[in-house]
Amino acid sequence: MEKYTVSILTEQNAREICSWRYPDEYSVYNFSDWETVLENGWDLSIKEKRDAEYVAVLQMEELIQTDELNLKVVLIAYGRISTIHNTTYIGIGLKPECCGLGLGTDIMNLLIDTAKERMPNKIIAVEVREFNKRALVCYKKIGFVEKDRYRKQTLMGEDEFIYLEYSEN
Repeated sequence: MEKYTVSILTEQNAREICSWRYPDEYSVYNFSDWETVLENGWDLSIKEKRDAEYVAVLQMEELIQTDELNLKVVLIAYGRISTIHNTTYIGIGLKPECCGLGLGTDIMNLLIDTAKERMPNKIIAVEVREFNKRALVCYKKIGFVEKDRYRKQTLMGEDEFIYLEYSEN
């Protein structure tokens, strides 16, 4: 059985993601509550946008009850795969309790494969806040190379970002 699988991101998944809460400086990655996301018409709340750009990363957990084996599907991450010009950007969000456990490498590799299938022959890139050392280590470990640094205005204020491109070499 595969460890993880990529699937469509359902509204139920999106609602769950809105409840995830990251601590300290990582709180910039917290979504507003579902009702606020819906009222503002943010991409996560629009079915067509979710279907086109978002994916759920699911993990199957074996539940042994008496002598029967049952499987439970758990949302452990999501990805956003979008293209601007000739570049496919990957965004990733791990469930908070999954952060720092070394799952990022496998999940990013799944998202890279999905991006290649959906948008072949495009540059694959990530954009990450400069403080997010965990993500930077993960991205560089699997072949992303830093190409640029810049400041960018976000909903949370201005932040320093690092732009990296994927290289299979």
